[in-house]
Amino acid sequence: MAKIELEEVKKLAKLSRLEFSDKELESFVAEFEKTLEYVNKINSVDTSSVDLKEDTLDAENELRQDEIEKSYSQEQIIKNAPQSEDGAFLVPTTVEEGGA
Repeated sequence: MAKIELEEVKKLAKLSRLEFSDKELESFVAEFEKTLEYVNKINSVDTSSVDLKEDTLDAENELRQDEIEKSYSQEQIIKNAPQSEDGAFLVPTTVEEGGA
């Protein structure tokens, strides 16, 4: 089984833009190793006799009829927004230009 290194966990945390203490990062190493061990156990199960298509061959989409229902005007919806501009919700920026 491949061993997870602390540097790999630090890299994943950085890519995820998460901050952890050194103690938390070290505990993640053990947790990731347990997870990979479990995945390897699942991968070792013999599924050669399982027909994966058998349940989906007769499947059909059940579509409903489109029905016009009562709706609200744009003004009624926007009036409850903390911030709006030109009939649209204003939300905080979550991605900065330039990227990582």
